[in-house]
Amino acid sequence: MQMKKIQIALVSKETLPVFYMINELRPDEVYLVGTKETQNEMHYIKAVAKSIGVVCHELTTQPDSMQDCMRVCDSVHARNVEGDCEYCYNLTCGTKLMAFGALICAQSHKANAVYTDVSSYTDFSDFERHDITKLLSTDTMIALQGQKVKAKEIYHYDAERTECANEVRNFIENHPKEYKVLMTNYIDYKYLPNPFRVGKLLYYRDGGRLVVEYDDVEVFSSDYKDAFKMLLEGRWWETLVANVVAKWAGEDREVWTNVRFEPNAKTQRNDKNEIDVLVNIGNALLFVECKSGSFTQDNIYKLSSVFKTYGSYKSRGVIVSYRSNVIKPDLEEKAKEERVSLLVPNRSMADLFVKLDKVVNTLKS
Repeated sequence: MQMKKIQIALVSKETLPVFYMINELRPDEVYLVGTKETQNEMHYIKAVAKSIGVVCHELTTQPDSMQDCMRVCDSVHARNVEGDCEYCYNLTCGTKLMAFGALICAQSHKANAVYTDVSSYTDFSDFERHDITKLLSTDTMIALQGQKVKAKEIYHYDAERTECANEVRNFIENHPKEYKVLMTNYIDYKYLPNPFRVGKLLYYRDGGRLVVEYDDVEVFSSDYKDAFKMLLEGRWWETLVANVVAKWAGEDREVWTNVRFEPNAKTQRNDKNEIDVLVNIGNALLFVECKSGSFTQDNIYKLSSVFKTYGSYKSRGVIVSYRSNVIKPDLEEKAKEERVSLLVPNRSMADLFVKLDKVVNTLKS
């Protein structure tokens, strides 16, 4: 008869470390040991575990009582006295007192224990580090936060869109004053009439073609279907950044763009619930916002709120800014406080690879 594998996992507000070991070791049953404050988190883990065929039971302990955690863990062994069972404790989450109590219980029953981070875990039986080999999907990590995706686009390279994005960038760099006039009017009125003229500047749409002229000379034109959004809503920068991020991520990683999350009781309807680019970096998510113009401390705070709500504290947030002169000391200080990285790539954007690597490496520290 095959030995029954039972995992006892301490639960806190961080759900990912608990599920890393469920997914990696695939026990027959899991006993989630949490507190009254982590009831929702246990529900999220239980629901996702069910989808991979693992049964979870929820147990409640006192967060500040080592003895009570020992009692709860002992009860798991007591209810499984019949038959051979192999126990493993996941001590990553929970309070310190819970962890001490669970470790003492594990030792008294000669059970193994593990402690995990994003990419590896320590096995207490040999004190060796072992790589996590089974990675979580983006949907799974979001579900473990009790969240859902409302809409998204799976990234794919679009040559026509990229060409339009580069044309917009060239227009901005070669005609910054004219671009500023267009943007100022669009921001003020959320609309540009067709045609729109200011002095020597003329903007118009001719059928499916968008044209900008200065002093009767064409300085920008595009027949791309979303040229208006690319030019005036910053989509050009989102496109160029997404291209580089996807290339950096590689074909094996999930990259989504224009992601919108479903509001729920935890996220108020007026909260920010969208992200420009979302990357699965291997058991954690990278949330990328693209800023072609200025931004504020509030933008940084909202990005921080998004990645902590939908991706957990194991995730990271990045703002990729087109302009270096908009990043002031107060923004850098706020970004550091909120664990958001501010990145400004060079003209070719080739250095963005190294900058993103540094961000991801912080997950291992």
